[in-house]
Amino acid sequence: MRRPEPTHEPPLSPRAWLGLIGLLLVATAGLVAGLVARPGTEALHAQQGAGGTSLICSAFGGAPPYRFDTFEATRDRAPYLSAQRLAASNALLASDAAFALPPIETGPSAQRSQQAGAVVPEVLLHAIGWIESRLNQAAIQVPYEGTGPTLISSSCAYGLMQVASLFSNQGDAPSRVEALAGTHYAYNIAAGAQALVEKWNGDLFPVVGLGQSEFIESWYYAVWAYNGWATSNHPAGPDVDPFRQLPYDCARPFNGYAYQELVIGCLINPPSVDGVQLWPAVPAQHPDLATLAQLAGPLDPEHFFAGWARVLSFAAGDTQPFDAMALPLAPGALPYRAPLVSVASEAERRTIFGAPRADVDAAPLRLQVTDDFVTTASLSIGNLADGLVVYRLEADRSWIRLSTDAGVAVGSPPGTAGGAPATVLVEADVEGLPAGIYQGTILVEVLLPSGVVETTRVTVVLDKQGVPRYQAGSPQS
Repeated sequence: MRRPEPTHEPPLSPRAWLGLIGLLLVATAGLVAGLVARPGTEALHAQQGAGGTSLICSAFGGAPPYRFDTFEATRDRAPYLSAQRLAASNALLASDAAFALPPIETGPSAQRSQQAGAVVPEVLLHAIGWIESRLNQAAIQVPYEGTGPTLISSSCAYGLMQVASLFSNQGDAPSRVEALAGTHYAYNIAAGAQALVEKWNGDLFPVVGLGQSEFIESWYYAVWAYNGWATSNHPAGPDVDPFRQLPYDCARPFNGYAYQELVIGCLINPPSVDGVQLWPAVPAQHPDLATLAQLAGPLDPEHFFAGWARVLSFAAGDTQPFDAMALPLAPGALPYRAPLVSVASEAERRTIFGAPRADVDAAPLRLQVTDDFVTTASLSIGNLADGLVVYRLEADRSWIRLSTDAGVAVGSPPGTAGGAPATVLVEADVEGLPAGIYQGTILVEVLLPSGVVETTRVTVVLDKQGVPRYQAGSPQS
């Protein structure tokens, strides 16, 4: 419910604060990147072709998003749920420093310390993944057990966990970390788990109770911040429906709910696929808005706007600007008992990653442009074993155009669908290029689960003999 209107006038209205915050965020994007709420994933940028996209990643980089191809797993989401279980306890990619889970800090505000053995409740990753993408890694047109463009939102968030701030989107070739998180669901899930723990550990955000990670209710603010530390997610703010029904049911539309309410609702009322519930229901609790959102209570929106004012004042030593929003742990909250990581978990991990073996066709590629036609070529990358071969591409000449920046080659079972090689379209952008013979190179890096990077260089030769009178597929005049 909404709190009563204050009897005093704040120095700036909430709407005025939002305008000020919006202006200052542009100037301080490096400081507050990731704090602004992303749009929901109901409207997704799903279609990407060789020619790129008109989407611009204004909040993260300023260029169009990377062009990634990925693999969509089975309809029952079992591989994704398995990877989330392992990621929650740092059993998925613990040996890869770029994707290992950071140590989780516990304890009350200003007295936090790293706690050995602390884990993320894996059901939080399940529910966040469902709200972010319906637990889908690929764009909506990609069939289950097929390959195609990675799911990318209108705010340039990538994949199943809709990871955004990890990607630079500067018009360059993706890094190893960007390529892995953008193309392989396990790395995307690990990056999402990392982001959630970083929000939990962050001094900026208030603490619930004594900051005990074993209580799902303690993650309330970290889940809010995962989507964006913005007024649109304030449970007593102007953007939520004051008449919404809590808890949220995963079968209902998102409209009118704060993000963290959607996630908590999916814990209490989990989604089902083909009549099978994806995870067991968890008796999580919402904060008592009738009490906590009243005037001067921790969920009084004025505390939120005052906290943002402190952030934007850049006051030295002000490390906890939202401390007035600290919540008590809900009465009757029960600790969540995560499954123990065991020998079986290592077998589960081997099923996720397999032992992929790349087969890159290194034969030279030839392109020709004449008065009458323009040719293209194809680069083939196969997988001779199981799992997913992840590859990233980088051309050393600006005239070389590739249909994707990074992607996957699917192996044979177990855990995958097939074995057909990935095919990358190679074209030439000859605008402004004089007639002549040109040579360039495509760097193919295969990124294996072991951390080994295998490198192949493919030569591209362009023979430009003149300006074509027409492009393929266009009518002649």
